[in-house]
Amino acid sequence: MENMQNIDKSLYNGRVNIVTPDTKTQFALYDKIPVKVDAFTDALTGNIYNTDLSDAFFSKANIQMIQNQIRHGVYTVSNQQFTIGEQDNDTLKIIMRSIFLQNSLNLKCNIKGQIKTLNQLVLNYCVPQIYGELKGYVKFKEDISTLATPMARPTMTTQSKQLLMKPWF
Repeated sequence: MENMQNIDKSLYNGRVNIVTPDTKTQFALYDKIPVKVDAFTDALTGNIYNTDLSDAFFSKANIQMIQNQIRHGVYTVSNQQFTIGEQDNDTLKIIMRSIFLQNSLNLKCNIKGQIKTLNQLVLNYCVPQIYGELKGYVKFKEDISTLATPMARPTMTTQSKQLLMKPWF
């Protein structure tokens, strides 16, 4: 109850104040991701055979590198305003699989260059998507924490003079 007394009621007058949470239990922009993260070795099962390129692209180390680059990309795009946590690995693997099936060259040479190109395509898709959702979430927090400002009363535009109330007495 003491937390409610410290809130500036003129600034946040909505039903819920989630813009400035309690610092002891501050909500971070992190998701609860399982600790055990495996490589995505069966990403291409049923479509094409595994190659050196696919094994390296879907490896645990490359997935972690993409996670770190996504975090850095969102931090950079937001002008060092937001630090996010790692994203859901299953969703990231789905995006990686889609990018791989659409854009992989599957050449036996220059595997590092091909992986770098595929990783950049994944980042080009993920970073703007995550940043847009992050801006929407922050706007949602502001909207739910403040009441809408009512519109001003209408004025009659056909008369140039203002009517005054004259007392009778």
